[in-house]
Amino acid sequence: MSIFQVPIIMAERLETSSILWQEQAEFEARKNRDLRFQHGSGPSNIFILDISSSIGDEGVRQMKEAFTTIIDEYSKHPDIDENVAVIICGRETKFLRYFSNQYEDIKSCLDDIEFGGPSPLTAAFLLSHGGLNNDASNICWMANFHFHQRLILISDGRPTDFTIISADDTPVMETDEAKRHLLQTAIIIGRVHPIFCVPIGSNPNLRILEFISGHSKGGKLVRYQDAMQLGKCSYNLRAASVMLQTMKNDCHDKERVVASLALHFPYTAFTEKDKEDIFEMCTRKTLFCSYVEQKVESGEETDLFKERNPIMPCLGSRVRRGRDWKWDNQDNRGPGTVIGHHIKDGWLHVEWDTSAISSYRYGYSRAELNKYDVRVCHEPRILENEMIATGCLVTRGTDWEWDDQDGGAGNIGSVISVHSTGIVIVRWRNGFISQYRFGCHGKFDLTICDPFSEESIEYLKEQERNAALNYPNGDQASFSDALGLPSNRPAISEKAQSVDTLNKPILHVVKGKYFKNSEGVDKITPENRRGRPMNQWFWKDDKGKWNPYSIEMNDRINECYKRDPKSTVVVTVQDQSYRVVMSKSLHINLSTKEESEVILVKNGANP
Repeated sequence: MSIFQVPIIMAERLETSSILWQEQAEFEARKNRDLRFQHGSGPSNIFILDISSSIGDEGVRQMKEAFTTIIDEYSKHPDIDENVAVIICGRETKFLRYFSNQYEDIKSCLDDIEFGGPSPLTAAFLLSHGGLNNDASNICWMANFHFHQRLILISDGRPTDFTIISADDTPVMETDEAKRHLLQTAIIIGRVHPIFCVPIGSNPNLRILEFISGHSKGGKLVRYQDAMQLGKCSYNLRAASVMLQTMKNDCHDKERVVASLALHFPYTAFTEKDKEDIFEMCTRKTLFCSYVEQKVESGEETDLFKERNPIMPCLGSRVRRGRDWKWDNQDNRGPGTVIGHHIKDGWLHVEWDTSAISSYRYGYSRAELNKYDVRVCHEPRILENEMIATGCLVTRGTDWEWDDQDGGAGNIGSVISVHSTGIVIVRWRNGFISQYRFGCHGKFDLTICDPFSEESIEYLKEQERNAALNYPNGDQASFSDALGLPSNRPAISEKAQSVDTLNKPILHVVKGKYFKNSEGVDKITPENRRGRPMNQWFWKDDKGKWNPYSIEMNDRINECYKRDPKSTVVVTVQDQSYRVVMSKSLHINLSTKEESEVILVKNGANP
């Protein structure tokens, strides 16, 4: 063999090994998908445990201590429900445990492991794709925080040639080429996923481990003695997400964050280290946005703002969580706007009114059939302190100079993106999508529509009717209801009615709540109500009388008040829409702009 053939053979061997490990990762992804029934619903963690010869007896002890400490910490917070998978890397490199929340079983997985062999860490990172990609694990949200699957590498950071798996680890095998392959692979994964590195052994390569964690999105180098703090990562992230949701722009003030922690978690004893971690998480909130949001922020080409599939809801459609929703509180229990059809069949991108962006199932996808995470609704976008926002309805404005791109004067379009430069992207009723000025160089091509005008309501209902044609029966507003047609439900026979009436007690119906009457009142009076809620909101009419909001409206106000006492919420009273401004104790009629006082009464007292 000539010396010129050696590099070629080595390159072919590397390529072959990479392909084999990638194929193995695809197989492992299918296994993880098949075992979804045992998955935790919280954040996903993949442990890569270096069991090679180079870590030595001291490294084995440190690894077991760090690993069990982290898992023990997870078990203390069952409400977070951490999802854990384990890959070992040594004489064997494989998934030792697939994703689950069975912490006692996971802790015992190292009991019968034979330590020794090389350190093919590159192979372990390639194999980790079997837990990261192809719907192999959960994507978890808490408030507006996107919890990317995280990797936790417990190793001495001394990689060997990943094409050799049979020999024992020796310093001769720790080549620069092996290090380069490891760093290249880790950097690709770290663009999206945080990688936490825990050094072990008597002589770990801290330079390698620092590089891997430092070049990942939110990763860190963590001493094995600090493993318990690493185990609190999700717990503290949850607290940080609450701080960001309630404090908005004040999260760079550490004293305010600490004071707010005491206010929102009065029965939780946070350590000084916890407080430091939570404050750091608040100041680095961009680390916890979705991959789609990352690409938008970086200006990369995405499949956002592209309408690929005529069967899916058109861009600009307003949506809420649907029948197959499984994404916890990503939507903050509010509406959002479709801003793109995913390049993968059966997925679309949604921007919620909280500004969080992520992807959801709508119909057929590679992994699942007929899953609908969202449904189209006709709930308008209500502005709070913004000039304009995604989901707003617009028509051509005073500076319009774009011919009939909008289909003609008076036609309505939906805003699907807003940029800080004063440029917005609009999808018009005729399907045309383009950029327009809204403040850019002092020009306004658009005017915002009244969200409660007849034209706006009809526009949103038209989107809902169109979506009903392709939504499975039973969850989207039914086909008949959406199109305003008579229901096809069979009528109840007189005989059935009479039997049913005999067998059921007569219900007391409060006059004016369910049927029209001469008084035209649309509320339940306190004396007829079955027990007043602990927190009841009242509004004052023009005669100075305090009136309780209906159960549904009161629950809506309380939900928003609990989330943020300074927030606002739209409610309906006597067929009129009002905005309740809790910080000012007012509700404002959205049509007439008339104001009236509101008050919160606690513990069932009277106003």
